[in-house]
Amino acid sequence: MTRASLLNDAELGNMKAKAIGVAVALAGCAGGVALWLSAEPKSAALVVQAAQALGLKPEAGAPKADAKPSAGVLRSVRIVRPEPAKGTTTLSLAGRTAPAEQALILSRASGFVAERRVDIGDRVKAGQVLVVIEAPEVEQELQRARASIDQMKARLELARATLERGESLVGKGHVSVQTLDERRATKMAADADLAAALAEVKRLEEVRSFQTVRAPFDGTVVARQVERGDRVSADSGQQGNFLLRIAHLDELRIEIDVPQSYALSVEKGASAKVSFAELPGQMLTARVGRISQEIDPASNTMRAELLMPNPGSRIPSGLNGQVMIELAAAGGAVTVPTNTLLTRGGEQMVAAADDSDRVVLKRVSVAKDLGERVVISTGLTEHDRVIVSPNALLQVGDRVEILTPTARATPAAK
Repeated sequence: MTRASLLNDAELGNMKAKAIGVAVALAGCAGGVALWLSAEPKSAALVVQAAQALGLKPEAGAPKADAKPSAGVLRSVRIVRPEPAKGTTTLSLAGRTAPAEQALILSRASGFVAERRVDIGDRVKAGQVLVVIEAPEVEQELQRARASIDQMKARLELARATLERGESLVGKGHVSVQTLDERRATKMAADADLAAALAEVKRLEEVRSFQTVRAPFDGTVVARQVERGDRVSADSGQQGNFLLRIAHLDELRIEIDVPQSYALSVEKGASAKVSFAELPGQMLTARVGRISQEIDPASNTMRAELLMPNPGSRIPSGLNGQVMIELAAAGGAVTVPTNTLLTRGGEQMVAAADDSDRVVLKRVSVAKDLGERVVISTGLTEHDRVIVSPNALLQVGDRVEILTPTARATPAAK
């Protein structure tokens, strides 16, 4: 045997020893063996021989070079069928009571408050005197205006008599036509002066009437901002400077904000039930009286008002309560469990399995959240197969395995 042959045999022995050591180290990790094989393809045969020497099957540690990649994992899913929504659904919203009618009482006369005949909580009748304002200068102006009427009447009488004389003398040539025209104009001016004086008296009488402030309708005084001796001004037209605020509380308005999904379902005249935490066990009746017909872009809600009788003003204004309105369920509406919903791209969707057991995404409109279930107004039918708790890795077109619920085994009799 030559020196070169001895060296080759020695090198071959070293390589076999190294291969056996690597095989032993990686025998418990098939993935690691595969990675090493891919990095050292020239030593693959040696590793196979070493694995055989250790009693391992070659295919357990080294996949065949021509093996094809395995297909995607077939995921198992559970499905449910949408159930038809009930004939009616209850819309529950927070509401706040407000007076059916209210008014801010301001002063239309300037002066000092001489009398305030009512206070907060007093019930008043329409036309009842609330506040009396004292303004002596208005009375003096009225007296002067009335005196001006007497002056205008006297001037008018003189102008009329002068005109009549001129008309009788103009035919005889004693009075010229120009003079007659001047007398006729004087009489017309006197008529106008008298009319102006009468109008001024009427105006001042109206101003004087403003000094007595009366209730515009039956109601209750709910706010007061004036005391006896205060100076009030007719020029102050701001709402914050009112004297009194009166509210009609025998009927209340209940203000609610209807979500956009129900905006077309709430109709004028619909009946509703109202409850208050302060009145446990009592359910009051109201009806939808007004609908704004405008969706607020900030809140995506529509303002509606319910009218509710309140005999004896038992319920105060500003009380928060719960309003329940019975609405007819939209045609084709269905319900599904809450855990079927998912959000993709900011839109609510559900994942479903088609006839080929492939994943499809359906956009849905949620009409109401019932807790464990939600009402879907559009996007689903009773024939859809909706996936429960869809995995985030599910993609459109993925094939899935439908799990069929099995009956529980009956325990064996002892």
